[in-house]
Amino acid sequence: MVRPSHAFVLTRNRLVYVGQRPGKKGAKETDKAPVFMVSRPLPEGALKPGPRGIPVAGKEMDGVVSRLAQDIGAKITATSLCIPDDFVRVISVDVDAPEKNPKEVNEILRWKFAKMFGDTPPPLRIAWQTAGPGSEGGTRVLAMATLEETAASLEDSFQKAGIRVGALESAAVAVSYLGKRALPQGRGFVLWADGDAATTVFFREGRLRFLRTKATSDPDEALQEIRLAASFVAQGDKEEVLEQPLDVAEPCAAGPLGSPIISRFRAFRAEQGGRDPQPITKAALFPATPVVSGAAVTDATLAGVAGVEDPALLVALGAMASEA
Repeated sequence: MVRPSHAFVLTRNRLVYVGQRPGKKGAKETDKAPVFMVSRPLPEGALKPGPRGIPVAGKEMDGVVSRLAQDIGAKITATSLCIPDDFVRVISVDVDAPEKNPKEVNEILRWKFAKMFGDTPPPLRIAWQTAGPGSEGGTRVLAMATLEETAASLEDSFQKAGIRVGALESAAVAVSYLGKRALPQGRGFVLWADGDAATTVFFREGRLRFLRTKATSDPDEALQEIRLAASFVAQGDKEEVLEQPLDVAEPCAAGPLGSPIISRFRAFRAEQGGRDPQPITKAALFPATPVVSGAAVTDATLAGVAGVEDPALLVALGAMASEA
């Protein structure tokens, strides 16, 4: 099932809408249809502190969504909503026949996440999917969790504006649908490091194999996490001995290019003799797509600094390209 041709992207300081407008009559190339982009800054109180550093939407978020819906100028009944990577927690477990025993999987995941959130964990919203063979038998299950209060409060703000959130996902998961297009035969990894988190998403034959998120803005700490993720994948998949480790030899797509973490990783790859990652940019992936800015989006927001593109645009395009 194809996602709607629009998406909202939440960051810690703004809410962004991106939607595809119909192209000229008879146009067959959907990537040439204009994209409309508009954003609103978040006032104080729109995001309130929550457990484990995961924010919860405050009543001020209602006004932001309502005003942004008015800016869009078109009726939207359902949408995808992408949230920052540091709003979620990720774990990987090996389970026997998870699709036949979903209740057992849910119990295992809740127990695992409960340990992560402390002795008295808050209610959590958990989503999971299988990701091929497990490292030590069974099937690998990759799971994400955020606070139930966070998910419900955001959904409620959109519902008050007459918009149903049909899909709630992290920014890196959304943008990985774009990044994997640059991976030969769908094999390699996507690195996304916008804001205060770095996420590494590994694919095998175009299918998700492993995902690791680290809440950090420190380039060296993020690099260590990226290398740990690559080492885990190599060991779990029993890769043959390579002249270079996966973090250097594996095909990679990375973004946004203005991120200090991405700059550090590119320098590391160059130092080790690896190829520069394929850029996750609109120019590389959607060169023919014109962007029309709304009144609340400035030219500087779209252009960025020194030609760096707005990461929210890429996240939204990824959510629009993914399948429900």
